[in-house]
Amino acid sequence: MAGAGLAPGDRDRNTGEIQMEMPGNEDNGSGRPRQADVAKKAGVSPSTVSKVISGSPGISQELRNRVLNAMRELGYDVGNTRDTVAASKRIKLVTFFQFLTRENSYFHSEVICAVLAECERLGIEIDTVLLNRDSDNDLEQYVTRLEAGRADGVLFVGLDMPEILQPVRDLGLPAVIINGTDPQSEFDCLAPALREGSRMATRHLIELGHREIVHVTHLYRNIIHRRMEGFKEALEEAGLPFSPERNVIDIDHDSHFSSDKAADLICSLIQAGKLTATAIFCVSDYTAFGVIQGIQRAGKRVPEDFSVVSFDDLPLAQLCSPTLTSVGVDRVALGRLAVQRLIDRWQNPDGPALRIEVGARLSERNSSRALEAGA
Repeated sequence: MAGAGLAPGDRDRNTGEIQMEMPGNEDNGSGRPRQADVAKKAGVSPSTVSKVISGSPGISQELRNRVLNAMRELGYDVGNTRDTVAASKRIKLVTFFQFLTRENSYFHSEVICAVLAECERLGIEIDTVLLNRDSDNDLEQYVTRLEAGRADGVLFVGLDMPEILQPVRDLGLPAVIINGTDPQSEFDCLAPALREGSRMATRHLIELGHREIVHVTHLYRNIIHRRMEGFKEALEEAGLPFSPERNVIDIDHDSHFSSDKAADLICSLIQAGKLTATAIFCVSDYTAFGVIQGIQRAGKRVPEDFSVVSFDDLPLAQLCSPTLTSVGVDRVALGRLAVQRLIDRWQNPDGPALRIEVGARLSERNSSRALEAGA
């Protein structure tokens, strides 16, 4: 069988890897099967077996199943591998149905797709509990849906309201919050590096010579405040004064945001002579799309009159006119890491809750440029 009996230095035909001496291949004298025995049985290299045990990516499902079957047939202890822990689990995915239907919810919909794909890859059963972002949810009905059927854990995507988190605490279920926070520090949380990403965007504008910069946002969630904090820190690091009244334009305090609201507000501010900034940092790409529309409606240009930078770096950022300078994060990685974190929690239920940030990167495009002398 291809891959069987590989020695150090041989190449595994299944994965293309050069075989290295791996821990766990030594003869332990106990008669128990070793990784090398599993590798021989499955026709792969011991390094492939090691990757399956650790739950590493890059192994096809066919190879993964072959290794797991070999482990079972040989009596290899597979009780605490990521794959075997995951394969017996069932989780609830709690999110807003608007994240799956609205055009301005691409960020969360891509994260959700990554979660679903990772659960399918690992054999985790998943039930989706959809809530309404635009109205008060029936908490009794929500709890009933949480309790319906078996659940070994919960993934929250894009929501962290106390009344939604508390029933999961009451049920004693482990949970991971994606793009949200847990003030009680009981649940693991994963999010983009919002503060650092916002500093990055603001520094970019400062390096282009801008000194009058405003942040256009909608402060309806705790996690949104992190972007404003990063903006504020970048200004202060550059010796520029910050005040909410001067530097922050809060479009809306609730979740009923639309880019049209941003367009209407920015257009009216420009026409009234109340927007004296030369650069704008927007809380999201969809906010920026509205801001650019408002600037153009008022007879001004981007970036000639206003440089615009935003956060999210969605595909549309490369298609709008002008193309949008934006800070982005790997949304697929965010979804995958959340699933892996829940598996880690199953393996170590008493470990401390972690807050994990996924690094951000700035993509410079045509919506920002250096401030002309005298502007």
